[in-house]
Amino acid sequence: MKRRVLSALLLLLIVSLLQANVLSVIRIVGISALLPLAIAVVTALLRRSFESTLMGFLYGMVYDMLLGRNLGFHALMYAAVAAGISLVNEKLYREKHFIQIVFSFSAVLVTETLFYLALFLLKGYATFSTVFVTVVLPAALFTAIIALPLYTPLRVLYTRLDRLDRKHSRIGVP
Repeated sequence: MKRRVLSALLLLLIVSLLQANVLSVIRIVGISALLPLAIAVVTALLRRSFESTLMGFLYGMVYDMLLGRNLGFHALMYAAVAAGISLVNEKLYREKHFIQIVFSFSAVLVTETLFYLALFLLKGYATFSTVFVTVVLPAALFTAIIALPLYTPLRVLYTRLDRLDRKHSRIGVP
């Protein structure tokens, strides 16, 4: 259990550093990928409901802190998306790349549409249709592409952690 928590915290730190330093520089059409959401979707595909919801909340909180505003909005949205995906994923063949792309694309589409819709309604941000076409759709596509190569390394990591947990619980080593 300690290894699982430490690895989750390490993964959270790596994701936040990559989002803040690397992906903020790598932009396609002026849009950067949402790595915390991509990792939350992959985690939701690989883990059970509670763990994926918690990790989705933490990844969303990290993203909110990186944005520096609206603290908690992305955290709640990422947790809801992760919970929804984890409830559905047991019925799907999740190793299919199409499933990973569809869930990643849909997750960004839902969260960012709600985010910009809230900004549009509350702050008069900009024309919503323009923001949807120029920001939300490219971000969804970019994040879906980035989530694809993340699935295998995270699956291997979680498999090893599960094996270590089973080994230590049989032996009784703390």
